[in-house]
Amino acid sequence: MEDFEFVALSPLTKKLLDRIRQTSTSELPVLVLGDVGTGKSFIGRIFHDLSREKFPGFQFVDFGLAESDAESNEIFSSLEGKEGFLIVVENFSKLTPNSQVQLLQKIRNEKGKNRYILAESPLVGEKVRQGILQESLFIEIQTLQVQLPSLRERKEDIPSFVRKFLDEIGKRYNRKTIKVSEKLGHFLLEYDYPGNLHQLKNLLEGMVSMHNSKTLDTKHLPPELFSTRYTQGNGLEVRTGIPLKDYEREIIRKNLILVNGNREKAARILGISERTIYRKITEFELFESNDGKTLPPS
Repeated sequence: MEDFEFVALSPLTKKLLDRIRQTSTSELPVLVLGDVGTGKSFIGRIFHDLSREKFPGFQFVDFGLAESDAESNEIFSSLEGKEGFLIVVENFSKLTPNSQVQLLQKIRNEKGKNRYILAESPLVGEKVRQGILQESLFIEIQTLQVQLPSLRERKEDIPSFVRKFLDEIGKRYNRKTIKVSEKLGHFLLEYDYPGNLHQLKNLLEGMVSMHNSKTLDTKHLPPELFSTRYTQGNGLEVRTGIPLKDYEREIIRKNLILVNGNREKAARILGISERTIYRKITEFELFESNDGKTLPPS
């Protein structure tokens, strides 16, 4: 595998690449944990590239796509008769308890013949406690783990992903070099991406398909991106030891970026008046330009 195929500019992803290389020489199963859209299936491909000599075959199955036990059984049966394969199994907690036991037996019996990469959400431990995932299966596969960071945790990688995705999208849409404006580039760095890499790629493709422009800008962003989806009870990540004023400034700053500096929209999201947000912008010096005079436009 060539390093350029894997975007690893942030400290987290550099460590991740090292971890993948270290675990690729083993025959033990690997548990890959990551949120939706973080690239779990792609990591399986990287493992295959690194161990192709011993496991030339590759198969990917996703039990999250099954809508019934019958469909799960059909997917499971596709794993029979394999030898010399690296097999990526995603959403295996969706299997029935009996099928999970069968998967455990396959992993044990096929050690050295096939290698299993098992991908799940980071809540796998909670699924064991709830009885959704068989503890015996979890114990068998937990020795080697790879944790995939969310996109907001690897922001240094975002510009490279934007270039990579726009190159791919441009070829599909028969469009030559597509660029992003400075404003859009800043927005893409600051956005939180609950859908991670999949969301970034879909966002860029939507903009390219809807706007025949050589340079994408914030005005090309879909309006629904600016609606807030926060509901009380979801919980917010809070770090202790930080003054409340700093939190307030950062919350206002990020929401202004989200709505491209529109004070009215930002105030509506935050549940405050436009006069209040104007005062906070002045108080916290949240100016759009470097001269400190121009406020974000309303």
